[in-house]
Formats: sequence, structure tokens, C-alpha cells
Amino acid sequence: MDSIFIERLVLEDTKNNIIYNEHLIRYELAKRFAAGKRVLDIACGSGYGAKILAEAGAAEIIAADIDKKTLELAAKNYFHPSIKYLNCGAEKIELEDKTMDLAVSLETIEHLPNQDLFLTELRRVLKDNGLAIISTPNREVSKNKNPFHIKELNKEEFLAILNKYFSQVYLWEQTNGIATVIAGQNETTGQGLISISAKHPPEYFIALCSSSELPAGLEKNMIVSVNPAALAVIRNNPILKLADKFYPYLVKVSGIGRQLFFTKK
Repeated sequence: MDSIFIERLVLEDTKNNIIYNEHLIRYELAKRFAAGKRVLDIACGSGYGAKILAEAGAAEIIAADIDKKTLELAAKNYFHPSIKYLNCGAEKIELEDKTMDLAVSLETIEHLPNQDLFLTELRRVLKDNGLAIISTPNREVSKNKNPFHIKELNKEEFLAILNKYFSQVYLWEQTNGIATVIAGQNETTGQGLISISAKHPPEYFIALCSSSELPAGLEKNMIVSVNPAALAVIRNNPILKLADKFYPYLVKVSGIGRQLFFTKK
């Protein structure tokens, strides 16, 4: 597969975009299972995720990707002594059987022509009690609009194919939204009550899979990632700024502002 047809995230290009948070938050979830483990990050791309897993205390990271040039850049930009970079594809993983404790495959399966072969390979390289973390977009939301994706899946299809290879599957749902945060004067992060005001179909599914018993407490792994810079980009959109400029004049015209912007009091 030529690298020109491979979709990749480069963090430096996306810090002011919600896509930045979409990708990082999945690795924030995966790193909770990485400490002390031998981890495979398959289709590792630019390498930022492998470094997140390494810094979380993984004993060893095998960061594999089909594109050699991408791996060279990853080794340069995201060096860590625990990371070994491996040039191989996801449908033929060049590792021995039952050698990995954790396999991380984020936004990979939808890019592959043979999804069954990919999952067969993941199952092969995992130990009997090993874990796999696999994510994919929800086809019912994405509507197959991404030209890089060969076959997207809905929830039922995703679970069906995972259950063919793993006896235990736990599913998380991921979605985006505009967030508002209340924090103390010197508080930038914290644990508290999360309020979701409107239910929306998940944009992504993330599955934790195993052929053995899954860890306890998985329902407690809810994560929220807030990106004020991304909201600033939206607010600075010229069209929205123009709308904000004219809004005060609209509300002065009897009924117009309320009908346009406040359809329900």
C-alpha cells in the first residue's frame, strides 16, 4: 500500500482542532492498561500514541506500521527507549505467537480490505490472557464519507466481528460536543461530576477484547477532553463573527431575533 493512500494524524497540525482531542483521548484510555505490559501499537502512524503508552509505564512497545518513511519520522519525533519500531502491515504482523500482553489498534480496522485476517493476527500475537483495544468510527454517523476507509461498521457489525475472535468484549462509545467547564482558580484538571445535556449517537466505538476475563471496573473509565483552542477557532470563523455582529440588530426588530434564535423559551 503506497503511503499516499494512508490517512494519518500529525499532532502539530491539529492542536486547534477537535480531531486532536478525538485521537489523544483514545490513547489516554489505552494507557490505563499499559503499565508493565508488552504492548503492540499496530498502525502506529506518526508515533505519538506509542510514546503516550511508553510514558504510562509499558515495559516495551512494538510500534508497527506499513509505511517505512512514517516509521523513520516516528522514531525521530517520538523517541523513547521502550519503543521499538517495526515495519509491517496489520494483516501480517511480524511477531511470534502469544508474545504480547496488550494490542492497541485505533482507527485501523476500517482501512483494511481483510478485517478477519487482521483480527486473526491480533488474536495470534496476544497471550491467552492478553487484551486488545480496538476503535472504529460509527458508520451510521460517518455515513462512509471518508475516502480512506474501505469498510466502516455500525455497532452491531463491530460487535459481531469482534465476537468471532474474542470471547469477552466491552464497548465504550465516543462522541464530541462543545464543553463548558467550571474550575477553581488554580485548578486545570480534576475529577468531578460530568453532565451531558443532550444525547447524541456515538461517533466512534472503542472495544476492549480478550479471550480471558476482562479487568474489573471498566465502567469507571469515562474520560473528557476539553480543547478551548478548538472552540476559539470556531468562534473566529468569519461567517460566525459576522452573524454575531448583526445579532443585536436582529433582536431589536420585533419577533425576528426570538424566532430565529430562541424557538422555545
